[in-house]
Amino acid sequence: MGNLTRDPEVRQAQNGTYIVKAGIAVNERMPDGQGGWKDEPSFFDVVIFGKRGEAFSRFMRKGSSVLIEGKLRQGRWQDRETGQNRSKIEVIADNWEFAGGSREGGQGGGGGGQGGGQAYDQSQGQMAPAAAPEFPGPSDFGGGAPPQQGGGGASFPDDVPF
Repeated sequence: MGNLTRDPEVRQAQNGTYIVKAGIAVNERMPDGQGGWKDEPSFFDVVIFGKRGEAFSRFMRKGSSVLIEGKLRQGRWQDRETGQNRSKIEVIADNWEFAGGSREGGQGGGGGGQGGGQAYDQSQGQMAPAAAPEFPGPSDFGGGAPPQQGGGGASFPDDVPF
């Protein structure tokens, strides 16, 4: 989870697939050795493909807080001017969610914290509110419908001793 360092850049491949690139800053809070705390930022490039990328570019701006799930990819190349080997790490996003309002006070996602945002639903091609958690029912524990009173088989007594 972090904040965008620049507006998303949108390109479209020859086959029509959207390719969106953005930068994200992630802060790690560390003790400063004098009884206080300091933020140590790490910067990553993010690449999002397809309709998720298109939606990302429509809703996100520099300063927006976002949660990104994906995999890391290390790109390697040789600098043309110096001949030195160079590398950078990119996040290839599988999913993203709003993580709060933007720092600029413009549009931003509602909520924050755990599961407090919206997620992009690729199958519907639109933003979907975060789903409420599903709680297990009797069938999840090997049981079926609750036992009926008066019928045969196992039933529970009416007066439970607690």
